[in-house]
Amino acid sequence: MKLLEEFKLDITRMFFSLEGRLNRKPYFFGNLAIGIISSIITFITSHSSGILISILGFIVGVAIIIGGVSLVVKRLHDLDKGGLFALLMLIPIVDFFFGLYLLFAKGTEGVNRFGEDPLQI
Repeated sequence: MKLLEEFKLDITRMFFSLEGRLNRKPYFFGNLAIGIISSIITFITSHSSGILISILGFIVGVAIIIGGVSLVVKRLHDLDKGGLFALLMLIPIVDFFFGLYLLFAKGTEGVNRFGEDPLQI
């Protein structure tokens, strides 16, 4: 039971908190999870009808957007950059190269202004 509570806390902290740092591996797997969940929800909502399914799809969609923004901001924190740089993801073409940068750039070693090095915790 305690393991489940810790897992739930980690998921909540990872996808719904803008504080802290996130290194490359959890960033990749977090985005992979968002992509899979998004694909499943899109499939369900496109092959179903009804207001309840539409509302559920909307709620999950908003949660996915919040989770994605949270991942990007925490990854930027690991690179010792402020969260406002996440706005670069709204610019076509730039978002592709910026996404590659977030995926492959090595984070700041040691403590930075956003917290402890996630690899040393």
